[in-house]
This record gives sequence, structure tokens and C-alpha cells, in this order.
Amino acid sequence: MFDYILIGIVSVVIIALLCWIYIHFAGRKQPTQKLIKKSEGPGFAHCPLCNMPLPIGDNIITKVYRPMDVPDQRCIVMGCIHCYPKVEPGLRRICPVCHKEVPVTGNLIARLFNKRDGSKHVHIVCCTECSKKS
Repeated sequence: MFDYILIGIVSVVIIALLCWIYIHFAGRKQPTQKLIKKSEGPGFAHCPLCNMPLPIGDNIITKVYRPMDVPDQRCIVMGCIHCYPKVEPGLRRICPVCHKEVPVTGNLIARLFNKRDGSKHVHIVCCTECSKKS
């Protein structure tokens, strides 16, 4: 009878120890970018180049070509305040199409769609590194 009680106590101690290890060390192996994404709320957008979370209302530096009254326009995206005109330490400007690093002198080429309700949608086509191939 003593053997069964001893096995039960040892198994409870092992389970408690495994739970403590999981809770204590689970969040430490995640990369920094995932921690940034977890801390953001529903009011955030991302820079298409450096993927930094930006509060809604923060501007991304762009150039939009005329005419302004058409539903589809050509647009050039330079970056956000974190990656243009100077890249903050630890950030990389990555093209979402070809996944190559875009230099500070480079940019993204995009299409800007003006919807009837006044909202806008941007579709990234390529970057200056992608367009060198074509």
C-alpha cells in the first residue's frame, strides 16, 4: 500500500514541476517581432517595408501620381518614420514580394485603389530590387 502512495506523490510532484517549467520558460524563446505583434492592439497598422506596428493615423511616406479622380493610381512607398529617411537600428527593409532587402534609396512600387466610399487600398506590385530583373 505504501508503494502506491509513494508513486502517486512522485507523479504529482513531476506534473507540478513540468507545469512550472512550461509556465516559466514558455515566452522566452519567441523572437522579438512576435512580442511586438502581441503587444499591439486592434488600432495598429504595419509598415509594408519594415513591418513595424504603427498607430492608425501615422503616415507612411508615399508619392501618388496624378490624375487624382481615377479609381486606380500608381504609387511609390518610401517607408514609415522608422525606416525612412534613416533606418532605425535593428530594422530591415524587406520587400513583401521578392523578400530581398530594399536599400534606403529604394522604394516599393504599388497601385492605390480609391474606393467609392472614400477609403483607399494599396497593392504592392514590386520594389526597386524586383524591377531590376525585368
